[in-house]
Amino acid sequence: MGHEEELSPEQVDLKVSPLMGSLKRTWNDFCATSSIHGLRYTRDEDTNRIVHFVWLLISLVMFICAVVMARTFYIDFRSNPTRMNVESDSTPVNTLYFPPVTICPDVLFNMQKSEAFLQTLQLPQGTNQSVILRKLHIFYGFMLDDEKYSEQDTSLMESVLSLNNLTLQQLVEHLRWNCDEILYRCRFNGQIRDCLELFQLSKTFFGHCCSFNLRQTGLVFIHLLKFVLFSIFINISLNFTAERAVGGLKYGLSVILRYKDDSYDPVQSYSFGVKLLIQESDAFPSAHSSSKFIAFNSEVFAAIRPQETFCSPAVKALSIEDRNCVFRNEFKMRYFKNYVYPNCELNCRVTNMVKFCNCHTYFFDFNRTTDRICTFKDIPCLVDNFGEDSLAYEEDYISKIKISANIITRKRSTQCYCPLTCEHLDYDVQISDFPLKLNMPVADQFYSGINKNDGILHVFINSFGYRRLRHDLLSNMVTLVSNLGSAFSLFVGMSMLSVVEIIYYFSVILRKNYVLECEARKKMLQKGPKFAWPKANDSHSKHQKSVFIIHKS
Repeated sequence: MGHEEELSPEQVDLKVSPLMGSLKRTWNDFCATSSIHGLRYTRDEDTNRIVHFVWLLISLVMFICAVVMARTFYIDFRSNPTRMNVESDSTPVNTLYFPPVTICPDVLFNMQKSEAFLQTLQLPQGTNQSVILRKLHIFYGFMLDDEKYSEQDTSLMESVLSLNNLTLQQLVEHLRWNCDEILYRCRFNGQIRDCLELFQLSKTFFGHCCSFNLRQTGLVFIHLLKFVLFSIFINISLNFTAERAVGGLKYGLSVILRYKDDSYDPVQSYSFGVKLLIQESDAFPSAHSSSKFIAFNSEVFAAIRPQETFCSPAVKALSIEDRNCVFRNEFKMRYFKNYVYPNCELNCRVTNMVKFCNCHTYFFDFNRTTDRICTFKDIPCLVDNFGEDSLAYEEDYISKIKISANIITRKRSTQCYCPLTCEHLDYDVQISDFPLKLNMPVADQFYSGINKNDGILHVFINSFGYRRLRHDLLSNMVTLVSNLGSAFSLFVGMSMLSVVEIIYYFSVILRKNYVLECEARKKMLQKGPKFAWPKANDSHSKHQKSVFIIHKS
């Protein structure tokens, strides 16, 4: 395309500034030659102004539609940059560790041990051993809000501690179950093993339990305090055995469950079995775990199907805001070392305990902080703040005081930010149970010596492969640019070349037109116009305006 090297006087509009004139000329040139659809019809000399206006309106509407669609593409790109893809449905299970298994007695304490220990204690005046044994249910106040406990009961238990110079943790150590008092016989990977080689004592939301293949740190420090006068913290995973998984019942974990407690009464305790918890190895066993009840006098088969979620390198390179999840080393917690989502929820719970009751419960004590451990006198505060808008009753049971829940709450002021983990393992647990057969002829030595009230648990992975989900990019920058290009191409026929064309016209061509406009105006001023004043002796000069006489050269 050619552009005039010099403008004629007829092409210059002296009513507008040189910049406005050059802008108008550049816009006319751009519309006449642009690849953008519809613009040339807005300056077509063969049509009238109405047609120009209609085409300008159509072009404007199409451009707005293109912008709206481009904005939609960009918002989708920013809000959902990732997707889940099935990497494989047959990844060998031996690439995984065997799922952590936690067995919790459904009764908090061994009653036979409790009776023996209480006989060694000095009890408050007017009470006896049986009264204190009946009051041990008050320990559920550290976990649940199902029952309100009177001040008389909490004061009685508090006096037991003070009279014997005991801490709550020391009392629990003498009352709790040991793993050899729950587990009678164990078999793993087809071999009968000592249960204490596989299971170790762990802290859970339900008190002390026995866990297999669970990572839990800080317990060494707690036990050393009983034997030495100085404190040592050894950051070691006491319960993690690093046992690999193998598919099939033969290579799973089998346990014979038997309470070693002559004072155990299933009717009085309202329980006849144990709880089975399965979760990630770094997760604190709690209500977030996959929880099943394993009844005594039955044989239970727990079939596990694992599913792993992992991230591609492209997702790992994204910021936390873009991928909407975190890795375990990216989010620090006060009360738990390893970040998984259930731990964050529990960390929030412990934080609220400390905030509103100035203490946290004994099973959350991993010696990571110096916060006070709750005692019996703190149970009313814990119970009143556990549930959502729970009702606390006064001793006369007439007036009701509404207590606002603060520990477990939907209130935004006491909620915590807990992002999802980018990489995690999920376990789908299916339970099948059958009545225990004592007289069934089997050659397996594992079943020898079983009793009527025993429970037999088999935990195994039900296949030789498992599913892996890949957290991958839904779209990248190339996809975004392609989508933006398709939107503008569909509505206005624009391409990247059109953008370059716009820049070229409103920089190079605009400057050239401005220079031509200024030169043309300068030449017009140099050539004229010429004028003369009226004569001085003209009788009408005093009453008439000046008259310009234009001389054409």
